[in-house]
Amino acid sequence: MMDLEGHRISAHVASRALCPLLLALLAACGSKERTPPPYEANPSPEEAYEVVVTTHDAPENIYATGAYVTYKVTNDCLPPIDNFEGVRYGIDKHSLDIPLRKVNPTTYKGTYFRDGILDLDYFGRGPCEWEIVLIGAALKADTPKSPTYFTISTSVDGGSETRYSSKSIQPLLGEGSASPADSMPTSRFIRTVPEAQRSNYFSYTIAISPRKE
Repeated sequence: MMDLEGHRISAHVASRALCPLLLALLAACGSKERTPPPYEANPSPEEAYEVVVTTHDAPENIYATGAYVTYKVTNDCLPPIDNFEGVRYGIDKHSLDIPLRKVNPTTYKGTYFRDGILDLDYFGRGPCEWEIVLIGAALKADTPKSPTYFTISTSVDGGSETRYSSKSIQPLLGEGSASPADSMPTSRFIRTVPEAQRSNYFSYTIAISPRKE
């Protein structure tokens, strides 16, 4: 029990009264708009790599729309975490777009750089150092029901990835807005799709390699 302006109330009642206020404060902190990280692209990169996106036996209305490379900070240059959740919201990673050019009806190519982000002192804790963790791409099909997209990615260690999707193009969501398509990796495709039905599917691949001068 405790006194409050001449009235005696239980700690249980007081804590119940404070709960809505605490929840409101936590929600406000969690929904606070976050400032984008100040990372700068390297204007004169030197370590060039090539990404190639290909389709095999795909419907004619499928095309690549773009690619991206994601970098991750590898050293202790980031500011301290300053939120109740104790979570670092994406500030340790940063992505850059990779423009793709169509070289033939089934192949798209683009260039990205290992040193694509400048190693600068962004937070007053020393220069940030970077490594590439992911290279991804997106393809799109303009279907009568709704635009449908396909995503694929690979790591530097993996080097390539292939996925399979039905030629009937089955969106995962309802009609209307853009929807991801149902797809599967090679291992699942071989394991679950009978050989007699595999001609009903097409594949798409992403591959990376050092760019040859």
